[in-house]
Amino acid sequence: MEKYRSMKAFIAAALEYSKHQSETTASALQRNLGTIGASLDLSIFDPGTSIATEFYVSLYELVSALPSRSSIIWSAVAVLQHACKNSAARQTLIHTYKFTPILTRLLEANLTAEKRIRVLQLIQELTYGVKISWQEAHLPYLISTLTQWVSQSTEEEVVALSLGVLINLCYKNLPAIYTLMRAVDTKVFVKTLLKLQSYNMNTKVQCCKLLMVLESIHRELTDTDILDFATVTFCSLISALQEKNVLLLRHTVDFFDDVRQKEHSRNVLATYPGYAEGVENILLRLENNSDPECVALMMEFLVSIIRLQIPSLMPLYSKCVRTAMMWVPVERVCSKALSLIRIVITDTRRSKGSFEILNELDLSVLMLVLDSGYEMEESGSSRSIESQARLTEFLQLVQEMVRIPVVREKVMQTFTDQAMRQILRPVLEESEAATCEAVPGNLFQDPATTLHVHALSLTADLATHDSNWLTLYSELLRKKQIQMVMALALFTGDGDVKQRVLQLPSSVGFPQECISAVAKCMGELEPLVLVQGRTACGQSSKGRSPTDQGYSSEMQMPLFSIAQEERLDLFITKLEQAFESNQIQDTTTSAVMELYEYKLAAMRHAERATQASLEAANSHATSLQHRLAQVVAESSRLHQLLFYTQQCLEGSRTEKICLTAKLKEEQAQMSRTRETQSQEIRGLRKIVVEKSATIDQLNRTTAEYLGQLETSKSTIETLERRVNDLLTEGKVSEAKAQELATKINELSRVIRKMEDGSNKQKQLLEEKNREIASNQNHISALKQELQEQAEQCYNREKALSEKEECIERMKGELSDLSRMRDIIFELTAKKKEDLNTS
Repeated sequence: MEKYRSMKAFIAAALEYSKHQSETTASALQRNLGTIGASLDLSIFDPGTSIATEFYVSLYELVSALPSRSSIIWSAVAVLQHACKNSAARQTLIHTYKFTPILTRLLEANLTAEKRIRVLQLIQELTYGVKISWQEAHLPYLISTLTQWVSQSTEEEVVALSLGVLINLCYKNLPAIYTLMRAVDTKVFVKTLLKLQSYNMNTKVQCCKLLMVLESIHRELTDTDILDFATVTFCSLISALQEKNVLLLRHTVDFFDDVRQKEHSRNVLATYPGYAEGVENILLRLENNSDPECVALMMEFLVSIIRLQIPSLMPLYSKCVRTAMMWVPVERVCSKALSLIRIVITDTRRSKGSFEILNELDLSVLMLVLDSGYEMEESGSSRSIESQARLTEFLQLVQEMVRIPVVREKVMQTFTDQAMRQILRPVLEESEAATCEAVPGNLFQDPATTLHVHALSLTADLATHDSNWLTLYSELLRKKQIQMVMALALFTGDGDVKQRVLQLPSSVGFPQECISAVAKCMGELEPLVLVQGRTACGQSSKGRSPTDQGYSSEMQMPLFSIAQEERLDLFITKLEQAFESNQIQDTTTSAVMELYEYKLAAMRHAERATQASLEAANSHATSLQHRLAQVVAESSRLHQLLFYTQQCLEGSRTEKICLTAKLKEEQAQMSRTRETQSQEIRGLRKIVVEKSATIDQLNRTTAEYLGQLETSKSTIETLERRVNDLLTEGKVSEAKAQELATKINELSRVIRKMEDGSNKQKQLLEEKNREIASNQNHISALKQELQEQAEQCYNREKALSEKEECIERMKGELSDLSRMRDIIFELTAKKKEDLNTS
């Protein structure tokens, strides 16, 4: 595709740079990175495509191989910051590609303030919502660096960003919290945070959130803390809106939503008295704000508040809808604004409130969402993830509106079945070319599946009110693509999507045979779903297996020198002899301390070896995860190709059946024509034979009357004229026979041409079958490779467990030696007291 041209060029340039590092290849990399970083189309960063996957892997390998002072790294940092504007791409960068470890090494002490802020901003983006299941190798250095900057830096922005990264790492991640508590004195650090709260609102919110994270380890939040948090939330939101601080807004909004989702916290938040005033202030600010990303986050916050079902907020619902309608035409805010309108309508309908809010809705403005999707399809590009999200929210909003009888008729007049056909045009296309070009690039993506399920659910609701919608609903359920979407939704959809699919069989016009078709599709999709499940498991247990490099590094590093080993063996021998001869009290403290130092040296060596093994395991696991992402993307592409190839094959089979029936009909027609012509030829031949017999008889008669010619000239002339007439008739009959023979030859040639066309169709069908068999073999090879990688990961995880047991055993020995030291110290002290006493 044209929009992926710069990514393909970068992948090729990165490969060339890895082979030949020169100024030419470096400038090509810089040029391509600059083009990608300046792209206005954020959909190129959408995950799921094989090109995007290859781009992220190539970028990761490039950045990890470059020195920290390279200028190419900062171009890559700019590209990553640009990619983070795409929410789906940001989630993939956080949970799949994990750039944080290689960005951590850029946090050097001699880094300029501008570059330090850029790196911290990017790390804050790439750690937001990260899940850390155990201590990762880069955590100690990163957390110690951040805490040092929080405690010592004089730059407020660096302090705020460092606090933001610390919150991202520690929020819902106990390993990171334990690492933080080991890196600092907790009491001193808390005092530092309390002191930093007086800087500004941004720092105050960050410190408050980090203190709540640290405090939540020891106890649950009290009701007072939750209400204070609600007060600080409204204050910080107003301040962040004025300063257009997106990071602070995101922290505040998401943390508020997390607190709201807990049952106890939700009940306490519902008692907060300042919602009406706070929401009214926010709505007033939104009317004058111009930053789409800030507005989108505020729409999310309003959705969270409305889900608390606060009665005092119902008078403000009309104003909420009016404000949301202002932002519907803005693409980056559209889906959040539609979601807010839908939540308001849903809450009003459930609480049986007044539907005056519907007066604020302008259906012509809402229909602009469809126009943007049409323009994208007409330009030849597939729908982006953001475009699919807008359409999904629009369909859910329409579904809520048609459940209200007073506006149902008006909505159905504006949003007709033809508009739904336009949304589902890729699915409804029949021709092979239209199907392969119009359907989204990956039918197995989550947003596409969700969009089709909500469209099907809305069509089912409207089918009970209009026959045109019922016709469309029946047509959709017969489509193999829709059956695939329903099967995939049952595998991978969230709870709401699965519920909508399971409700469809109870709808009007749902055929019983569609259930068996969906079950068959689930069987076909099961291999792909299993591969994606293994990907998720790989992401959640990333880095659990040690690598061979870690073991080899431990084996190559000797514990002691030869002289140290000799001294240690000699001391252990003396110690054993003293113990056997009951002269252990004569052992000097310095000797025991020397033995203790040897033990500490061994433990430090084991720790270094374990750390090296851990870093190697992290690197290898990240590499495996990248390869797995590439395999899944390629597998999805192959499944998509196989899916549409099967559709084309079914079309070819249908066409073959039609052509075969037509050929049989032509053959029957030609057989009838041939039989008629054969009968005509036989009749003409019979006439020729009869005429020939007549001519022979006339010749004999002429011979008989030759003697009478002299006397019967007139009779002879008459007979001659008769013979000439008969000869003329015979020539005409021969010409007709020749003409019929020519027609028979032409019909034979036509039959041969039709037989040749039929043979070509058979050859084309055989080639398609061979292509399908080749694709299936490739998929089987990929499955086998995935199985081998899973077994390898399991073996390495088992080896790491053994290593951890060894570490625990060594810790036990260290504890025993500590107790031995304490005993020796006590014996020595007692001996000195006895000597002093004596």
